[in-house]
Amino acid sequence: MKFSRAISCLAATAVGLAALAIAPFAAHGIHAAPGGALLAGTIQTASGENLGGVTVSAKMAGRNITTTVFTDEQGNYYFPAMDTGIYQVWAQADTFQTSRADVDLTGARRQNFTLKPLQDFERQLTGDQILASLPEATPEDRRMKRLFRNTCTSCHQPNYILQNRFDADGWIAIMNAMRDFTVTGNYNGEDSPPQPIIEYFKPELAAYLAKVRGPGPSTMNFKVRPRPSGEAARVVFTEYDVPLDQTIGYDTQYPTNNGSDWSLGTPSALNGAHGVHDAQADFNGNIWYSNNVSSRAISVGRIDAKTGEVRYVKVPDARGSAAVGHGIVRDAQGILWFNINMNGTAPNALGRLDPVTEKVEVFTTPKGMTPPTQVATSLDVDGKGKVWVTSGIGALRFDPETRQFTEFKSKSYTTPDGDGMTYGLTGDSQGNGWWGEMNVDIVGHSDIETGKSMEVRLPPVPGQKEMYTPEQQKVFSMSGSTFDAGVPWSEGPRRMGADKAGDTVWVCDWWGGNLARIDIRTEKATIVPLPHPESQQPYQAQVDSHHNVWTNLMNADEVMRFDPATSKWTEFQFPTLGAEARYFSILERNGSMQVIVPYSRTRKVARMTFRSPAELQSLKKQAEERQQARAQ
Repeated sequence: MKFSRAISCLAATAVGLAALAIAPFAAHGIHAAPGGALLAGTIQTASGENLGGVTVSAKMAGRNITTTVFTDEQGNYYFPAMDTGIYQVWAQADTFQTSRADVDLTGARRQNFTLKPLQDFERQLTGDQILASLPEATPEDRRMKRLFRNTCTSCHQPNYILQNRFDADGWIAIMNAMRDFTVTGNYNGEDSPPQPIIEYFKPELAAYLAKVRGPGPSTMNFKVRPRPSGEAARVVFTEYDVPLDQTIGYDTQYPTNNGSDWSLGTPSALNGAHGVHDAQADFNGNIWYSNNVSSRAISVGRIDAKTGEVRYVKVPDARGSAAVGHGIVRDAQGILWFNINMNGTAPNALGRLDPVTEKVEVFTTPKGMTPPTQVATSLDVDGKGKVWVTSGIGALRFDPETRQFTEFKSKSYTTPDGDGMTYGLTGDSQGNGWWGEMNVDIVGHSDIETGKSMEVRLPPVPGQKEMYTPEQQKVFSMSGSTFDAGVPWSEGPRRMGADKAGDTVWVCDWWGGNLARIDIRTEKATIVPLPHPESQQPYQAQVDSHHNVWTNLMNADEVMRFDPATSKWTEFQFPTLGAEARYFSILERNGSMQVIVPYSRTRKVARMTFRSPAELQSLKKQAEERQQARAQ
């Protein structure tokens, strides 16, 4: 039995599977003039040293689009052609003050910047840099550092809380707040159950945090990562500000601190900044994102790539509010699939969205079959065109042609280490689904030929369990891992991606700081560490058409690319501090690639595109010729 219904404007049923409402939000944008205006310049220190890898951003007054480039090894930057107008332009790099200028951009303009040193620069640092800077000279420091990493950084970045200083009592109050509030700011109450690991280690953890981020001298040795160079310095970021949900009645249209100025520190996700979760570009370049927080109007958002205009798609729940989502994926025909969380008012469902007609269809599982996950739902399309979605206790396979669901339950759901709630999911080249049971270090998968479920168990992180006493190990065993906190030796398989033209599935081990490469034919798992596994935590994986593996680092504000043939890593840093990206997607079309990154904490969506050395050299030549002509 199956259920399918096209959603039409402003029609509602008793269960809320009814209306598609699309409302324009932003004002009309300005389209680029033929040829566009060119902005270039040089970044230096006060002593005259040219700085490579500096982040340079430009935003036209009155618009919600920011364009960012990076300086080359000689300290020069070159923007792509942009609309004429008045721009705010700013340059920044870790350990330097932000430098700003207002630029009237017509034709070609050269704007140089001088960066001055910043004494207290730790507020600029990303989470991985903060983690790398925590002391680990003694066994106790190493234990506390691992404990902090695994229990206090899964819902938010470590730089968010460590940008402030507190004494031991203050840090205990912070840990109590972690118990009493959810990540989106909902109050659970002072009587909410404590997280057992944090409760047991609270005095020691508070003393450690007071030592590293207390009112007195800190024992931290700040480690600043290299600025972008080479290919990573040639990319262009286009960031779209997503408006706050005005149906809730916020005083501002956008978050007051959206991470664009690093000197302001990592922004808060409260006051409406949360909500943008997963995102995909359609074949026309427009971007669609899932909304994962309560709303009266927003289930899915659409961003016009040219103007930045944001419109909304609403799928009502039974009370008339918008059903919310988490995951969104694009199939080979350009159709978007997203999960529909009915806020407990009706069974959750799978949504189909045609980005051309903007028609939505909703599919629910038949009676007796588990519906899609209530929270943290992931989706993917396998190499055979079937849609996979997490079900909490396993995964569901949906056939777009027959419009039928098939359920695969986890082989090991209830384990001595806890119940293996599904989070990440992918579909492989052979049409099988793979899903991660994050808290029990198990990756389940289907066998579509037999209809059975199989599993791969990941090995524990070596060298961690031995650091703790038998009594402490007993506490960890009694507590187990959850989505939010992992025992020190947990791998924590989070979200994953499959090579649609190969035989591998890549699993992001959040606490392990590595990728697990699984051969889909032999089920053998090989651990591939990130360059700095103690501070870098991969969240989700995607594989491009060249078999390169991409992953986003939620705690580091960057995406990374791994070439399995050469074992080479390349890091691409975001222009925004505190982006806290929990997802990214890749669109390869007409010989080009773009990476779409939704910023969960700062309410933006970014598009990263690539420039070759030849393209950059041509742009440099155009800018110089126009500037010379202007001077004559």
